[in-house]
Amino acid sequence: MVAGKKQKDTSFNENWESEITAYDEECHRIEKKYHEKHIIVEESCSDKLTEEENEVLTLFLKGTSCSEIADTYNVEPEIITGLLEIIQAKLSLND
Repeated sequence: MVAGKKQKDTSFNENWESEITAYDEECHRIEKKYHEKHIIVEESCSDKLTEEENEVLTLFLKGTSCSEIADTYNVEPEIITGLLEIIQAKLSLND
């Protein structure tokens, strides 16, 4: 071996199955943690919403208040609150 260069390890890793299992478990843990903090709307679910409902949901998820959304559409905030409840029901989301 040349001084200063590390020789590539080509030996068989007998623990490969346990390493893959550990990796899969870690990925599952990270994915579960992500899903606990985020609303995942699959494309097929968003097809159930009208264009206006998609726009309102997008604004709401970006942090826009119901009052601000209502001002955008020139309606009362209660209309937006009701629309968000309809969206929640269409997407089968819990509180």
